[in-house]
Formats: sequence, structure tokens, C-alpha cells
Amino acid sequence: MPEREVRDRDLFGRVPTGYPDWSHRRGEPRVFALIWMLYLMGVTIIMFGSFMHAVSISSSVTRPAAQRMVLATMLGITLLWPAIRLSQRASDRPVRHVLRDLFVILVPAQAVIWPHAMGVLAGWPMSVLVALACLFGAWGLVVGGLIALGDATAGRCPRWVWMIAVLVVAAGSPAVGLAMGVPAASAIDAARAGWMLAPGTAVLELTRDRSEAGLLSPVFGGHWRLIGATACVGGSLLLMARAFEVASRRRGT
Repeated sequence: MPEREVRDRDLFGRVPTGYPDWSHRRGEPRVFALIWMLYLMGVTIIMFGSFMHAVSISSSVTRPAAQRMVLATMLGITLLWPAIRLSQRASDRPVRHVLRDLFVILVPAQAVIWPHAMGVLAGWPMSVLVALACLFGAWGLVVGGLIALGDATAGRCPRWVWMIAVLVVAAGSPAVGLAMGVPAASAIDAARAGWMLAPGTAVLELTRDRSEAGLLSPVFGGHWRLIGATACVGGSLLLMARAFEVASRRRGT
């Protein structure tokens, strides 16, 4: 009597399609989630470590440290995430896996943002915290769209090309923003549109101390419009990646 074939199954009893077992996705996204949590933990430790030699804890100490913490988290989204994913084998479901990664990234990242409403930390107003949460999501869509395009076009376009594209967006676009000029001190109550063109400078713009204008880091309509525009760009990239994914399946490649 022939032995019954035993196939590898996942937690839900599904067998892999197109692969002999689940080794191509084993550990995902748990390993990535662990790496991300360790990164956030390290960022948090560094922030609180900067208070060790402070004579007194005041907003002049906590707010710059909080700003650096949020900036490091944004750099993790825009640099660490694509560096990990684009160095792995291309996913067969790029958009789906990018959206899953976004959930893994953005949910823990909220723990970096919202505690800074407390006066003992940054004491930022709620508008700044909401804007930062939306900014994380918007730039997550942009970077995720580039990762998905890298996976969807695997075999036709080298993946390092997409990593360069991520680097240009994350590190090169601040030069464009700076080239657009910085408003005069009298325009502190206006949004610096050029600084919103890149993730790092956008964090610095949203958390800028505007106490001279009588308010601490207010968020203006220009900020919201540029965050929305960034999210639209990211959504468009994901739609393009989905189109490439569907086209590749129809061709059987």
C-alpha cells in the first residue's frame, strides 16, 4: 500500500502553491517584527540615555531628544525596512506583503509618538502627534510602493535599482527642499513646503519649536495638504505595483 504524501501546511492548514513547502516564507513576518521591535527599543533607550547627564529635566532637554527619537523611527521606516526586504527573495504577492509589513511597522511606531503628549517628555500638542502619525503612514505607503514595485518587477529590473530609488527619495530629496529656500523668521507661522518633501526634514518641520509665534509646533493647512499628497503618491505606487503583479500572473511569469 503506497504511503500517503505528506505536504507542509501552515497554521491554517493550507498547503503552499508553487513551492514544495513553506520554507520560502517561514518566520515571516515574525522575524521582521522582532527586528523592528528591537530597533524601536534601541531608539527609546538612546533617547532616555541622553537624559543621564542632564542637570535637570526640562523641555529644552526632552524636546530635542524626542525629536531625534521620532526622526530615528522615520529613518527606520524609510531605510531599514527597504534594506531588509529588497535584499531578500522577491515576494510573489508584493502588495499584500507590503500592506502586512506596514501593519507590523506602524502599529508599534505609535508607541514612539503618543507618549510625547506628556509634559514630562516633549509635551507636543495633539495636532502635532496626529500629523506625525499620518506622516509615518504617508511615507510608509511611498516606501512600501517602491518595495512592491521592486518585487513586482523582479527579473526585469535589478532590485538594487529600487533601493537607489528609496535612497534618492529618503536622502536626496531634502536637497530639493533646502534649495527651495527657508522662510524668514517672520514666517514662522507658515509651513515650509520644501521641508515636507522628504521624511526626515518633514519630521523636523512638524516638530519645529514655534514658541516665538506664541504656539508650540502648530500644524498648518499646508502641512496637511502635503501629507495628503505624499499619501496619494504612495497609493499610486502601490496601484502600479499591483498592475505589474497582475500582468505578470497573466503572462505566467
